Amino acid sequence: MPERNIDIDHVKQAIQRPDEKKPDPQGIKATKKIGDKTIVVVYSEEKFRDTHGTFLVITAYYV
Repeated sequence: MPERNIDIDHVKQAIQRPDEKKPDPQGIKATKKIGDKTIVVVYSEEKFRDTHGTFLVITAYYV
């Protein structure tokens, strides 16, 4: 995410405590307002290799 100037902590906050969460064709779309920015994260909750609490982030961006 650093290559896109996206704060990984913002991604985590959006997934763990979203302001809005709804289905998306690619997974789940979570939106979170953090300060003067709003981050949108699309991710999958599918379980990978028996890991607990691990998500696949498909995309993340600020709006």
